[in-house]
Amino acid sequence: MTQLSLSVWAGLLTLGSMLFLIGSPYWGRQSEIRGCKYVVLMALAGYLFSFALMALAVWGLAAGWLSPLLGLGGLIVARVIYGLTVSGMVPASQTWALQRAGHQQRMAALATISSGLSCGRLLGPLCAALALSLDPMAPLWLMALAPLVALLVVCRQRNDPPLPPVAQQQNRLQWHMLPYLLCALLLAASVSLMQLGLAPHLGRLFAHSATTVSHHVAILLSVAAGCTLLAQFLVVRPQRFAPASLLLWAALLMIAGLALMCASPLALFYLGCALTSFGAAMATPGYQLLLNDKLSTGKGSGVIATSHTLGYGLSALMVPVVAKFYGESQLIATALVMAVLLGGLSGWLWQQQRIIAPSREKY
Repeated sequence: MTQLSLSVWAGLLTLGSMLFLIGSPYWGRQSEIRGCKYVVLMALAGYLFSFALMALAVWGLAAGWLSPLLGLGGLIVARVIYGLTVSGMVPASQTWALQRAGHQQRMAALATISSGLSCGRLLGPLCAALALSLDPMAPLWLMALAPLVALLVVCRQRNDPPLPPVAQQQNRLQWHMLPYLLCALLLAASVSLMQLGLAPHLGRLFAHSATTVSHHVAILLSVAAGCTLLAQFLVVRPQRFAPASLLLWAALLMIAGLALMCASPLALFYLGCALTSFGAAMATPGYQLLLNDKLSTGKGSGVIATSHTLGYGLSALMVPVVAKFYGESQLIATALVMAVLLGGLSGWLWQQQRIIAPSREKY
């Protein structure tokens, strides 16, 4: 429709995602200065404007009244706006939810935001498919109009004051906080490699039918999204574990799940995907709350989002290396290595929390 190659679109998507490295920490700080409502409104406005501009550029390229150079320029500007503004959405939403929930309900607050994201991942493709049946441009216009509804809802909300600083919280990132960021990076890399490895692994089982592979990948992604939502409602939201224990159990579930996915039987592959997704959903609140005990909430949410982006970037860099030396079918095994590293780090953090807890009780 636009005559742009797949590599150009991949570059545009990467451009927007990489700008999260700049935007997430900045908006994390702004949520503490200007309030979370301001950041969420800016993110929604940027979301609306970027997709409206993208829809116009695609429409112009398809209709022929925009030259390829101008159309590509419009798409680049749209992705830059997206990366620099929407990068504040999740950190600010998490911080806002934490402010309203209070210290005792922090894990439940994070689960609420994560549940919303999971529902979006489940419903988004269905809405896009329905819109696509109406018109090829309909999904883009839908994505441009959806933030308008959210803007109207958020405008009516009060702007809560920032949480008062906790005694042990720092205002700047310190070296001793890096293990929590490394947990976020390893989790994102592991999940991304797992998802990228679905098709190559299934390709060995169903070499005769690419359609069958695509069908199973779609089902597996739906299973993953469903298990993510299930974990948030059954484990995270009821706050069944302390953050360090939650992180350790999450890593162990991911290791078990990815080990099952390395096996050949299809039933074990599905079970492994479900366990991995369930564990991954438990991990994020664990290391985020552990970091928030040491770093102010807004900044903590921002740097966690940055670490996730770095993890996705790391997985993208690892794919060609793994494919060249070991084959694409080993991407899930590489994800297992990342999960094992996460498990080792989680175990160390859990042990550190056990040492710290009795010393705090003495005072």
